[in-house]
Amino acid sequence: METMTLPTPEDPARAPIWENYATAQTSQASLGLIPEHAYAVGVEVKGRHLRLRFQLSHVTEAGEEDMNDIVSELEALVGQDIFVDSTFEITTHPKVDPHDGVRWVYLARW
Repeated sequence: METMTLPTPEDPARAPIWENYATAQTSQASLGLIPEHAYAVGVEVKGRHLRLRFQLSHVTEAGEEDMNDIVSELEALVGQDIFVDSTFEITTHPKVDPHDGVRWVYLARW
């Protein structure tokens, strides 16, 4: 039986380094830019493809600008070899699940 090795700063072992980095950069990119009517903001990490996911009560012009700004900020943070896009969903409440494949970085109080 193989012993599980936990990651440390000196040895990341099998830690999801890229996924964690992409999640941290998504948080950084969204600082001060989360749309006013957002319920949740997250990122799907699929190799070199990052998809920002927004759940909103409704979309405004300012909200669209904020989402586009977050995409631009994330692109600048991860570099030109990474493809970043986004999608949004209009909903009446946040719908997040720890198994939905999205790393949620923002969740409004509900």
